[in-house]
Amino acid sequence: MSTDDAQPERDDDGRPPTVGRRELLLGTAAVAGGAAFGLLPAAPALAAPVIYNPFGGYPITDDWQEHLARGSAGGIDFAMPVGTNLPACGAGTISNIPNNGTGGHTVTIHHADGYRSQYLHLSQFLLANGASVTSGTIVGRSGGAAGAPGSGSSTGPHLHWHMIDPAGRRINPLTYVNPTDPPPFNPWKDTMRLIQSTNRGIALVGPGYFRQLRTDEEVHAAVALVGNPLVGNDRQFDLWRSIAYDGQVKAPS
Repeated sequence: MSTDDAQPERDDDGRPPTVGRRELLLGTAAVAGGAAFGLLPAAPALAAPVIYNPFGGYPITDDWQEHLARGSAGGIDFAMPVGTNLPACGAGTISNIPNNGTGGHTVTIHHADGYRSQYLHLSQFLLANGASVTSGTIVGRSGGAAGAPGSGSSTGPHLHWHMIDPAGRRINPLTYVNPTDPPPFNPWKDTMRLIQSTNRGIALVGPGYFRQLRTDEEVHAAVALVGNPLVGNDRQFDLWRSIAYDGQVKAPS
């Protein structure tokens, strides 16, 4: 849908599910303490970006390899009508780049730890430079109609999405969202689960639900309810959280 991609960037509801015998987990606990059952203690979360795919409902017209095959630095193209609202794929701050070379109007979301996401060929910017956004915030509207303002080299309506790592390399956002080793559970099929990592601590997750557990009493109640936690690294914890949190990822059909 596009003949090239952007030139280098210029400087610039749901109710929680019912969990039965669960008032303790949904309220505030008064007991503080260390870890229970030898579980890892909770610690402040690191500033790693949690990314999800807001465009899963749109067909992919050009995938990552197809971009590379024609000499692009990489990207994913999603077919969508001009004017489609574009949700932020993760929290961050906004910078808008009008007429960014072949990429046309480009919005950059600056995530934590130096990661960035870029949406290309926009028809409209909606937020000011420096605006802070959370996952799902509408940051612009899609474009791409051939010859239209902001379309760049696009030959038809679509959105181009890629990420940039802290070293400045483009990376495939779908690979980032879905790493090679998938999580060992599907919270859309499993009702509620505990997840745990060294720096994230322990949390209770389920479809559209996330709660960090901070006391022995909460952990004891959760273990009795759903069993021992799934233990992974911090990247896996972030992925599991993004799958469940706020229902941001649709249940598979």
